[in-house]
Amino acid sequence: MKSHKILVPTDFSVFSDFALDAAIEIGKKHSSEIHLYHSADIPEDWEDLSAEKKYKDQINRNIALKVKEKLEAGEHKIKEAGLQSSKHFTGGNFLHNINEILLEVDFDLIIMGSHGTSGKEEWFIGSNAQKVVRKIHKNVLVVKQPLKSNRVENVVFVTGLNKSDHEAFRNFLKFLEPFDVKELNILSVDTSSFFIQPTILMKSALQDFANIAKDFNVKTHFFKDFTVEAGVRHFSAQKNIDLIGVSNHSRHRIKRLFQGSNVEMIVNHSQIPVLSIDY
Repeated sequence: MKSHKILVPTDFSVFSDFALDAAIEIGKKHSSEIHLYHSADIPEDWEDLSAEKKYKDQINRNIALKVKEKLEAGEHKIKEAGLQSSKHFTGGNFLHNINEILLEVDFDLIIMGSHGTSGKEEWFIGSNAQKVVRKIHKNVLVVKQPLKSNRVENVVFVTGLNKSDHEAFRNFLKFLEPFDVKELNILSVDTSSFFIQPTILMKSALQDFANIAKDFNVKTHFFKDFTVEAGVRHFSAQKNIDLIGVSNHSRHRIKRLFQGSNVEMIVNHSQIPVLSIDY
């Protein structure tokens, strides 16, 4: 049987601590092996520098030792929870190095802490979590507050009612299997200028998702709001949602710049954990 593996990128902030704690809680449910990864804030051409220059000018011994100590402390915490652990420490470009690690290890899930972004930073800079959701083809869970496994009871899957979302939904259900989910909500957000009642076709499409999740207590919703992100946020607040699941479709980068990505908007603005599902 394939071992379940989780990658947790960390900058040792409180948000990274949330991600590690979430990984441990989820890891206990899935008997996962957890890998910690830290990327040093050094130039992209670091690998081309001489060994002496690397040592003197970029990563002095004290910094390297502190990073090692923090990674080992994280490993100790993971092992205390009864899970296997590994660590990775690189310098240079963050996304490039994550891709290199992914070539070596087939991770099932990446868990990242994030404080989110707003305004122009959201479009032109973005957080590392946003970059990973956009660029890395893996399931990514983004957390901004502590996640406890016993609180994953009321969840929602957001869909545009496309049949292509069915596979992502099935992957979401597999993730939920070890948890004591009390209610699974399936949500479609209507953002038309003139709000309409769901048609027979829309109701049928929602029911198709409900049929896939026949082992869960399912409720379907057609929610009206001005944007998908606002609809998800408002619905989640009303229903006291613990976890948001959404399929992560790739989009053209020019359209992303001017229209934004629904997934990235949800990840940035939601204080509730968001699981973006790649397929």
